[in-house]
Amino acid sequence: MRENSDPRIEEIVDAIVSISSGDFSVSLSPSPLRDDVDAITVGIKAMAARLGATYDALEQRVEQRTALLESARRSLELMAYSDELTGLANRAALIRALDAHRESLQRGEPAAVLFLLDLDSFKHINDTHGHNAGDTVLREVARRLEANIRPGDFVARLGGDEFAVLAHADLVTAQAMGQRISNVLQETMDLGTSVITPGGSIGFASSKPVQNSEQLIEQADTAMYVAKRHATQKVMQFEQYMLYERHQKASLSAALRNALTYKEIFPVYQPIVCAATGAHVGVEALARWAHPQLGVLAPIEFLPLAAAAGISDKLTARILAATLSDLSSWRAHGAVPEDFRVQVNVTPAELSDLSFPDIVQELLRRYQIPASCMVIEVTEERYISDGKLELYTLKGLKNMGVKVYIDDFGAGYSSFGYLSKLPVAGVKIDRSLNTEVETSARQRAILRSIFDLATACELDCIVEGVETAAQEEALKGLGATYFQGYFYGMPGGYAPTMAG
Repeated sequence: MRENSDPRIEEIVDAIVSISSGDFSVSLSPSPLRDDVDAITVGIKAMAARLGATYDALEQRVEQRTALLESARRSLELMAYSDELTGLANRAALIRALDAHRESLQRGEPAAVLFLLDLDSFKHINDTHGHNAGDTVLREVARRLEANIRPGDFVARLGGDEFAVLAHADLVTAQAMGQRISNVLQETMDLGTSVITPGGSIGFASSKPVQNSEQLIEQADTAMYVAKRHATQKVMQFEQYMLYERHQKASLSAALRNALTYKEIFPVYQPIVCAATGAHVGVEALARWAHPQLGVLAPIEFLPLAAAAGISDKLTARILAATLSDLSSWRAHGAVPEDFRVQVNVTPAELSDLSFPDIVQELLRRYQIPASCMVIEVTEERYISDGKLELYTLKGLKNMGVKVYIDDFGAGYSSFGYLSKLPVAGVKIDRSLNTEVETSARQRAILRSIFDLATACELDCIVEGVETAAQEEALKGLGATYFQGYFYGMPGGYAPTMAG
C-alpha cells in the first residue's frame, strides 16, 4: 500500500511539520500533473509564505516594543536615581552605591570614605537673593564637586543643600580631600547682582563591613553637624563620642516633652538692682530643668533642643506661668513692692506666633499681675525689624502695658537706629562691654555713649555681668541706672524679703 502512495503526500506532511515547528521556508513545488494534490501543495506553500511574513512582522514589532520598554526603563531609572536640578545622583543612588560597596567590602576589597556636606549660608542666600539664585548655587556646587573628585568616586545631591561624596581613599587622603572640597566651597560665586561665598561644613566616616548604609550615613552626618557647630574647623572626621552625644541629645529631646508635662522645667531668679538705691526692682527668670538622672540642667543644654523639637512656645509658657505664680505669691505676702517686675526671655521666632500676646494676657489675668510688672526680653538671633508678625506681637504687648527689652545689646545686630523701628522700652547691655570698665578708657567711652543715647531715646538700660564692686563704682560714674550680675546674686531661688 505504501509503495503505491503518492510521494507528494509525504512532502506535504513534512512541510506541515516544519511549519508547525516555526520553519516557514518550505520547498514544495507543484508537479506536472496539476491535480488536487498539487493544488494542496500550492496552498500550503502560499500559507507558509504568509505565515513567515506575519511572523517576521510580529518579531520586528516585538523587538521595537522591547527597545521602547528598555528605553522607558532606562529613563525611569535615570529619574529614580538622579537629581533633576543638578544632574548628580540622588539619595536612592547613593544607597545603591553604598550597598554595592558593602558587598565588595565583604569580599575583602578596600574600605571607602563617605563625605557629607551642607552649605553654611544657603537659607540666607535663598531669603536674600531668591530661589533662582539658590538653584544656581546648587548647580555650581555640583559642578565644583564633580571637578574635585577622582575617577571612580561617586557624588550625589541628597536634597536641599546637602551633598555626598563616596571616595575610595584612606583616612589621611580623606582629610586632604575634605579640606580641598571645603576650599572650593569658600571660593566666591557671581550671581550677577552680587557675589557670594557659600561655604560648607563637611563630615566624613570610613566604611566597615559590619555597617549597613544607613549607619555609615548617620556617622558622616553626625560628624558634619559637629563641623557646623565648630567656629573654625569645618572638616570633621567621625569619632564614636560624637554619636554618643547625638543619641544623648535625641534622648533628652524626647524627655523634654515629659519634663514640661511633669513640671520639671522651673525658673530660677537673678535680681535686678537700682544703681542709685541698691534696691531690688525686679528679677530675671532663667529656665532650669530638674532632670531625674542628670540633675539640674542649664538652658544651653535644653533650649536648642526645644527649638529643634518645635516646643519653645510651650517651654516659655511654662516659665511665664511659674514666674507669675511666684510673683503673685510674693505680692500677696507683701514681700515685694507693688511695682516689682519679672523679666522672661523669648526668641523672635516665638514672637511670630500671633497668639503670644493673648497667652501673656491670660496668664496676667489668672495670677492678677499688672501688665506693668511684666517685662519680655527678646534674645537677638537675627534682625526682627522686618518681620511683620513680630512687630504685630510687639505692638500688642506694648498696648497691653507689657514692656519689651532687647537682650544682649551690643553683641548682636542692635543699634539705636535699629531700635527706633521697634516698640521697645529698654535694653540690656551685654556683659562683653563692661569686662574691663574699671581700667579700659575705650569701654568707658562706649558705655557712656550708650547710656546717653538710651536716655535721649527714653529707654531703660540694664547693665549685665556686674561681678565686682569696682565695676559697679565705675558704671555708676558713667551714669548707669540698673545692674544685674553675680555681684548681686547667683541665679537661684529668690528670697524677696531679703532684697536690698
